[in-house]
Amino acid sequence: MPQVPLVLTDLDLGEIPVLACSWLADQGARVVQGDRLLEVVAGEVTIDLAAPASGRLIQRCVGPEQRLTIGQVLAVIHTGNGPSDCD
Repeated sequence: MPQVPLVLTDLDLGEIPVLACSWLADQGARVVQGDRLLEVVAGEVTIDLAAPASGRLIQRCVGPEQRLTIGQVLAVIHTGNGPSDCD
C-alpha cells in the first residue's frame, strides 16, 4: 500500500518546544497535496503543516498538546487507488 508520512521538519526555531495544536483534517478524509493538515505552536508562533501528497489521511499519530520532535511522523497518507486501512 503506497503511503506517505507527514514528518516534522526542522522549523529553524532553535530550542523552542513545538506542540501539536489542532488537526485541520479528520482521519479518513481525502486530502490534496498542500492542504493544511495540522496546526502546531512554537512559543507564540503558529504554523500550519501541509499534506505532502494527495490521498486519504489514514492515521493521525499525535494528539493535541503533544510535544513534537524533528523527524517525528505526525500522520500517514494513503496515496494508492487500492483499499486503505480505513476502508
